[in-house]
Amino acid sequence: LSLPAGRREAACEMDCVIGLARDAQCLLTLYHRPSRLQLALLLPRKAPSAVAAALGLLERTIGEEAFARLFGTVLTDNGPEFSDFSSIERSALPGKTSRCRVYYCDVRQSQQKAGCERNHVELRKLLPKGRGISFDALDGRDCAELMSQLNSEPRPSLMGLSPIAMLRAAMPHEAETLMDALGIREVPYGGLDLTPRALNAARAERGLAPLL
Repeated sequence: LSLPAGRREAACEMDCVIGLARDAQCLLTLYHRPSRLQLALLLPRKAPSAVAAALGLLERTIGEEAFARLFGTVLTDNGPEFSDFSSIERSALPGKTSRCRVYYCDVRQSQQKAGCERNHVELRKLLPKGRGISFDALDGRDCAELMSQLNSEPRPSLMGLSPIAMLRAAMPHEAETLMDALGIREVPYGGLDLTPRALNAARAERGLAPLL
């Protein structure tokens, strides 16, 4: 693993989560190690160009400084969708060449980004496997609800704080910029629902069919 020791704790772990075998869409997940915050960005397809486009949109939306502080160091696996490291690193902003540095796990050593893998267990409570949920039915507001629920859950590893609260305490400006850009809100503890019901209730409010 070539990731320098000084950058490991601040790194962002990147991965993909897929739905049904026939789905075109998938989720790009970005796990911010210091705060345990995990983003889930919808990709139209599992491909290097889609990953680069999603990172570019995020960079343009939250700005150069916030992107650099949150996602300046990226750790991912050797999946083909992450194979074009130059497109991951290349900035989408005029006059800027690089937005981040990307590092890869050793071959067959996905535990080197174990935080992201563990957090996918929580994500799968909202989008469980084997329940017939098509990711092609997801939209950006579904992802916002998923991220709101997922990142509002208190964590023992954060001394009872949620990832949102932790990020707000450590990086208040970046936290608000990111949350505003992606439509993430902090859900009160009594309103947490880490099941598909949360997504379906939000979809019903928008007049959409349930995912199940």
